Amino acid sequence: MNKTLFFVANASSIHTVKWVNYFIQEGYNVHLATFSKKNNTACKNIYYLGNKNPHMGGGNYHYLFSVPKLAQIFKKIQPDTINAHYSYSMGLIALLAKKKAKIQSEFSVVCYGSDILSPPLPYIFDITNKYILKNSHKVFVVSDQIKEKLEKFGISMDKVFIGQYGIEKEMLNSEEKDIDIISNRAYTSNSQIDLLLDVLDNIYYKKLKIIFILPGIKESQLLILKRKYPHIIFYDYMEHNTMINLVKRAKIYISATKSDGTSLSLLEAMAFKCIPVVSNIISNRSWILDGINGYLFSSKIELEKKLNIALDREQPNELFKINEQLLLEKGTYLTQMHKIEKFLLGTDI
Repeated sequence: MNKTLFFVANASSIHTVKWVNYFIQEGYNVHLATFSKKNNTACKNIYYLGNKNPHMGGGNYHYLFSVPKLAQIFKKIQPDTINAHYSYSMGLIALLAKKKAKIQSEFSVVCYGSDILSPPLPYIFDITNKYILKNSHKVFVVSDQIKEKLEKFGISMDKVFIGQYGIEKEMLNSEEKDIDIISNRAYTSNSQIDLLLDVLDNIYYKKLKIIFILPGIKESQLLILKRKYPHIIFYDYMEHNTMINLVKRAKIYISATKSDGTSLSLLEAMAFKCIPVVSNIISNRSWILDGINGYLFSSKIELEKKLNIALDREQPNELFKINEQLLLEKGTYLTQMHKIEKFLLGTDI
């Protein structure tokens, strides 16, 4: 198996780790270009494209200055396949570099949610995304909501793979539940963190142990939240393994995203026997049936109501069984990655 795969992605992201490490384990010749200063993957053939860390809130226009450097790397490596993660940022850089290098590599992009569903300056980035996706040989999307947007772009569904990479079977367990509520979505407008905090700023909830992990939040913003909500424990960046150890201990997982792909955080919460209380959007409805294996809300009033029901629910074993079966049926990590490998490379497995 001598194919050379070249990933362009955030090397500190758990999503990148899952993809890159799988293909390394399968014996492919793997290379990775990144703007992250930290490499959490097992890849040794790594190329650092800049000296600035990616900013989760966007505005990473400095990426464009790295196109010539990346083109030179592509020309030297001559990969069989280039796979970029996150459409209008890494996808754009990788596509421009491929064209500049004038190489014949196949090009694919992975769309995670906000890059397609809620980009900044939608008019401009919709045009950018259309250009990238129409020039891609393969496209990976993690939810039906993203697929529907691609259909509106006029992208052929024949080249689109729909599905998340799944979770490991070993994750289908939990620990002693000593945390009442946990949230771990990035501090962006799409996550509606302020809505969650506003609901939790109630004397009833102040006796509970509540944890918010807020990747992407500025230190000054974090200090403001800590002062305003002293009954809530806040963290900014946290290593993924440390974070999932907290999720394992949580009774309830909450998320208010306005749009999303298939959230890895939601799948992990389901695996760890948390009760999901999440926004009523297409991607979440693909996994959660309201009142059966979790709760959906569309407003602040609904969130408070569903949260109270979840907190009062005793021994929700049937809910946990449904979620475990759902996760197993829709695909564990290795099963899903085998499917991704076959779609990406046309490999018979």
